[in-house]
Amino acid sequence: MSMTINGRAPVRIAFEIVPLSTLPPDKVVALDEVDGLITALIGEGHITPELRAELEELHRTVTQQERWVQTSPELDPHRLDQPAEGLGIAHVAWERVAAGVLPPGVLAAPVERDRMLVWLLHEHHASAQLCAEVSEYGRRIAGDGLWEQRWPA
Repeated sequence: MSMTINGRAPVRIAFEIVPLSTLPPDKVVALDEVDGLITALIGEGHITPELRAELEELHRTVTQQERWVQTSPELDPHRLDQPAEGLGIAHVAWERVAAGVLPPGVLAAPVERDRMLVWLLHEHHASAQLCAEVSEYGRRIAGDGLWEQRWPA
């Protein structure tokens, strides 16, 4: 793993497919965050293994380039469980798109701008409920500054 200037490895984002029974009732995704790692536990049937792998690789690029960095979860280890405060610092979302929007063989594509990162996901590989729940987490994580974008000036 590469090291940053401050001597810390880049944060890692992992995606795991788990039985729905292991998630909270009526939820298809749960996030677990510790310093240096955020894991998305996604219920079976709401994401394909192919999209899971592609998203993990694409997120690795974003974090290794330190375009998005984690603020310290040690100050509040349960911060992701709290509702969004609505600060609107940045926007992160997952959106399902028709298969023809993406190039052949591509299941996910990031669209990033200053204060925004939207993941376009192949409609046959992610459920609408998953995208809605991840987007709600995005309102908390990016919108409230728990993760910060380092967009070039």
